Amino acid sequence: MRVRSGRGSATIDPFCFRIITIQVVLRLVRSVRPTPRLEGEDELRPLADAAAAGNVVAQQTLLTVLGPHLLRVVRRVLGGAHPDVEDVTQECAVELVPALRRFQGQCSVHHFSSRVALHVALAARRRLLARKRTPAQRVQLSEAENLPSLESGPDARAAARSRATLVRQLCEELPEPQAEVLGLHYVLGHTMSEIAAMCEIPLETARSRLRLAKKALLARASGHPELREFSEDTA
Repeated sequence: MRVRSGRGSATIDPFCFRIITIQVVLRLVRSVRPTPRLEGEDELRPLADAAAAGNVVAQQTLLTVLGPHLLRVVRRVLGGAHPDVEDVTQECAVELVPALRRFQGQCSVHHFSSRVALHVALAARRRLLARKRTPAQRVQLSEAENLPSLESGPDARAAARSRATLVRQLCEELPEPQAEVLGLHYVLGHTMSEIAAMCEIPLETARSRLRLAKKALLARASGHPELREFSEDTA
């Protein structure tokens, strides 16, 4: 990209130009929204408000900032080796922009985008399941994308792979409210308080949905010693 000045023109690297644009837009959005900041309010909120109002530059900037986060969520849900990861991530970006109109600041922008991405990715898994008729035809999940674990070592990694497969399969089969809470908690690692805020439901409702999902987990985990963590957590 060439930029003219009083002394001629100069070439600016496109990547540097994008970074400068993001910084300028963030400053511009903050300057036109001088609302007092609340404790814990995230810096992306003004940008999200501008994007929801139809500011195209703000939309592009927000998606640039959140793009890596959306990709991580999709990889968690689908598995890193899934052939549709990039397409589903693009779908998340497309769905996020209109969803911002419903965003009321009940949680952070990152958490809101996590919920949107989770819904899109789960829907993609269900579409895939509907197309595949036999277990042999189903796309295998990536072993590299395990669920959060505090343990390390070969046994822990094997258990993490089993947990990842189990939770993802259950998310395909459970009713959507239970699958959402299960995915947010076990796949993305959110706390129950965060989930309640993200889903705009009372904390006890979130806990109740997770308890119902855990019953299905317990039924699946009872025959697998490597999944004892679920049994202990559900007890």
